Amino acid sequence: MTFNLSLRIAACIFTVALIIATEKREVLAQTSGSTTPRLTMQGGADPSNSPIARDALGRPCLNVEAAARAHIVNSSLIDHVVSVKNNCSRTIKIKVCYTNSERCTDAVLGSYGRSDVILGTMTGVKIFRYSILQK
Repeated sequence: MTFNLSLRIAACIFTVALIIATEKREVLAQTSGSTTPRLTMQGGADPSNSPIARDALGRPCLNVEAAARAHIVNSSLIDHVVSVKNNCSRTIKIKVCYTNSERCTDAVLGSYGRSDVILGTMTGVKIFRYSILQK
């Protein structure tokens, strides 16, 4: 009798999980039109020869994340975005460049500030390499 009850409970749990998964897929299809992710996270910045700004405890001041972000209307257009957060109390000037390129964007990060730098926009290019020079 207990085995039969356990089997019924397991079947109910499986059915509920299946219904929830199906509803999530339907909502996703209705809201976004596709299941293709809009962001493709990138690896860390390539090393540069510039000195790294550090806080009083010796930790790097800058926290960096980068992503390739598809446009909403035309998903084949991809923005290369580098997000930099300053965790120190001083202003830091940076130059974000494609690796081995002169194509760069300057930014000034105020104390404890953040800046999202659009390095460039390309068609269909979801992977990019970049470096950051601190001034």
